[in-house]
Amino acid sequence: MSEQLERRLSDRIADPSYVTDLQARTMDQLQDMRREAQAYENDISFERRLTQARIDILTAELDHRAGRVEGDVMSRLANILADDDAGDNDSGPLPSRVPDLSVPASAQRPRRRVEEIVGADTLARLTKLPESEIRSSIESLAEHEQTLSARRKTVHDVLDQIQAEIVRRYTSGEEDPSKLLS
Repeated sequence: MSEQLERRLSDRIADPSYVTDLQARTMDQLQDMRREAQAYENDISFERRLTQARIDILTAELDHRAGRVEGDVMSRLANILADDDAGDNDSGPLPSRVPDLSVPASAQRPRRRVEEIVGADTLARLTKLPESEIRSSIESLAEHEQTLSARRKTVHDVLDQIQAEIVRRYTSGEEDPSKLLS
């Protein structure tokens, strides 16, 4: 998917007309819309995870410099990038949708966008960077993450509306759920 096509998809999914009159759409159209929105959500989520990982690495360097942790970033990298909430079942209800943690087919574009903010060359010389540059990079990444989160929330709202219509059809008997098994 080209960047221009991705922008059009983003604009189309974010447009309120994308989900108007869902009851008039065929089941095939609804399922196509859901697949399209899910693929786009996966792209956004992947870019967001890359952004958050860079924030975690830069923050870990600041923590190391301030003496809040022992060991440099490289020796702690696996722990820094590990999901702190993994296996924590007391953190609240289960998510309403299963997260797709796969790498999207269009992974190069999200990688490039994150690299434009903080590239591999910056990470390679992290220990030599002034604290002000690290803080500035964290701010830029945080702004990007907020933009991605807002876009992702919009896509989740769209997915919820599409899914609600699909479920409504199955529960009302308008659609036969046994078709899912074939």
